Amino acid sequence: VKDPSHLTDDEKNQVKNNVDNANKDKFPEGTKVTVGDDGTATVTYPDGSKDIIPGSDLVRQSTDADKTTPSVPATKVPVTDPSHLTDSEKDQVKTNVTDANKDTLPSGSQITVGDDGTATITYPDGSKDTIPGRDLIKGISGNKHDSNSSSGSNGTISNTDDETSGDTVNNAESMNGNTAKSGSKNNSLKTLPQTGTKDVTILEILGLFLSLFGLLGLKKKHHEE
Repeated sequence: VKDPSHLTDDEKNQVKNNVDNANKDKFPEGTKVTVGDDGTATVTYPDGSKDIIPGSDLVRQSTDADKTTPSVPATKVPVTDPSHLTDSEKDQVKTNVTDANKDTLPSGSQITVGDDGTATITYPDGSKDTIPGRDLIKGISGNKHDSNSSSGSNGTISNTDDETSGDTVNNAESMNGNTAKSGSKNNSLKTLPQTGTKDVTILEILGLFLSLFGLLGLKKKHHEE
């Protein structure tokens, strides 16, 4: 209230409504609540008995914060990182809030801006109002912190299959001495020509041994005769 010792009729009615609402399931039917100039509420029951609630429990001196509703600037400050504003970005937020409330805030009000862009207005009587950072700042368009930008889904990590596409066998030599074609793993694994080469070599060696064995046999037979 503006003056705790002299409540207005509207203020008294608000106190009465608060008391009624807080006790709507407790008061006997027919109970009446009256409020004095200092906010003291008198509860009169149907049998004439009374209870009194001191005004000090029901009213308080209104603060600057109670009497002031700060305006939110129409333009948000673009910032690089909405969770860690730079000093210059904080200064811009402060300027915007100050300009939007130049005819509203009591003289002597102080504005501070937090790392996340939240503005705290401290009035001369010590009371405070707060404007959330989300209402005062926005991420720079296209920046990873911009809520409208997509991270990891914009193709920046596309083409990862290149590392396993077969291009890693470029200029690799197959076992038969031929150069494998780029991207063709199957070609690089074909070794049938060399297998045939090995088979021919073994046959030649076996043939040589058989020839030598035959010659030795003939010489032995000739010697026995």
